[in-house]
Amino acid sequence: MKYVMLAVDAALISNVAISYFLGLCPLPDIGKDRKRAGFSALALVLITTISSLLYGLVYQKALSAKGAGSLRALVSVVIVLAVSFLVSKLLSRPAGTENDFPAWLTELASASAVLGTVLAAAEKNQDPLSCTIYGLFAALGYLAVIFVLWGIEDRMEYNDIPKSFRGMPILLASAGLMAIAFHGLEMLG
Repeated sequence: MKYVMLAVDAALISNVAISYFLGLCPLPDIGKDRKRAGFSALALVLITTISSLLYGLVYQKALSAKGAGSLRALVSVVIVLAVSFLVSKLLSRPAGTENDFPAWLTELASASAVLGTVLAAAEKNQDPLSCTIYGLFAALGYLAVIFVLWGIEDRMEYNDIPKSFRGMPILLASAGLMAIAFHGLEMLG
């Protein structure tokens, strides 16, 4: 039951995108290239989950055991960059092909959503399994918000929205309403 509540908290209640407003940089380009966005979404889940697992292990075995908690941010950045680099090497195609994945996978390394999730996972949970579950469901919750906003953007084409609210303003207002709805779930726990 502990892990189910942790998953619901990570995906919905403490959603990285709408509770912490991290990782909202893809919102302006949300509907441009869906194939690339879908592939980067899967890479985001992979990078976040692996980084959370590794950070949970390092935090439990080294940082908290040695009393070096002040190095949390530095260690998490190093882990996210290393995992992002390894995933980009695994998913990259030979140089000269039309889809060069490492160019956009390196953007995921600096994404505030990944780094914020890794830091929040270690802040809320002490064991590596809890960190991994939190990282996985936080990434899935982030993707759910992005996909819902894609749907909202698609439907906005057919609605009569005032010119001043088109684009980013209506997406941010929608994200704010989603945050209110998701925080209503907090009363269930």
